[in-house]
Amino acid sequence: SDAMIVGVNESSPAQLAGLQKDMVITQVDDTNVTTGMDLLSYLETVEPGDTLRIHASKDSVISVYELKVPSSPEECFSGVLIGGIVEGSPAEAAGIETGMTMLRINDTRMRSIASFIDFMEGTGANQTIEVEMLPSANYTGTLTENGTAIFDIQLAPHPSDGESGFLGVMYGNEGNLDCQMLGISIWMPQAKFYLEALKQIPSLLDEPVGWIILFGLPIYGFAGEGFRGFSGTIAQFYHPVGWAEPLGIGIFWIANSLLWIGWLNFYVGLFNCLPAVPLDGGHVFRDYTYSFIYRFTRNEAVSEKVSNSITASLSMLILLSFLFMIFGPFIGQWI
Repeated sequence: SDAMIVGVNESSPAQLAGLQKDMVITQVDDTNVTTGMDLLSYLETVEPGDTLRIHASKDSVISVYELKVPSSPEECFSGVLIGGIVEGSPAEAAGIETGMTMLRINDTRMRSIASFIDFMEGTGANQTIEVEMLPSANYTGTLTENGTAIFDIQLAPHPSDGESGFLGVMYGNEGNLDCQMLGISIWMPQAKFYLEALKQIPSLLDEPVGWIILFGLPIYGFAGEGFRGFSGTIAQFYHPVGWAEPLGIGIFWIANSLLWIGWLNFYVGLFNCLPAVPLDGGHVFRDYTYSFIYRFTRNEAVSEKVSNSITASLSMLILLSFLFMIFGPFIGQWI
């Protein structure tokens, strides 16, 4: 499952039930949860006052928590928090701002992000909708008697197909999905994508790009954020199966050890190739330099002296470069 709890509100139903930060929700009642949207879609069917049985895992241990949903609709349905506006979109043209909360589209109440997605999937290009928003603190436009803002918006063609409607809002808070009904925030790190990407690496090792991806994992990862192995938060999303199941979380220790041993050995070997003595690369560079100079001088002593001088100078330059990279950022503070 990708539905990890990254925040639990004080005195919320989730906190009272015992749910904690960094737990991963795997099932609600009899419905399996593989993504945060699965969770929100199921909660669309839940009514105020219902009781839920939530299965959540932490450190590969799954526990069941019984949670009582608030009896008041106002406490359950928070609407859709607007996390961003697409430039040039109908939402921007209408005056919708980041930080607003979408309460209603036409006659459909926005109970959660799932409500918004379901509604937009049924819209068409150039369709006009009425959107009711709870304004942000800095909003200066016209408000209704209830303190909300009403926008009449003509949807644009969706960039993906040109037929469905496109509003141009980004939902969520800093990449997280808020679930007011439970009192939690959900983070979805695309764990399935990471696993599938890792499975593809062996098939790429016939080409240089495969080795570049493999040895660049800890630095660049799959999306520029770096992949540190199956440790910390990311390990909460995976459970060993098959032959690895008896090993439990021990399989992650083995996988991480192999990743870092291989990665460190590669880069230590790469460092050893630098043309600087006493590294092997320095000795190879000096021998090639000696051979090149000897072709012109035919004098062993001169060739030896010149090749040693060139190698020593290059070694000193490389050493000074490393020292500058380490201490350079602090030089301006010391002067």
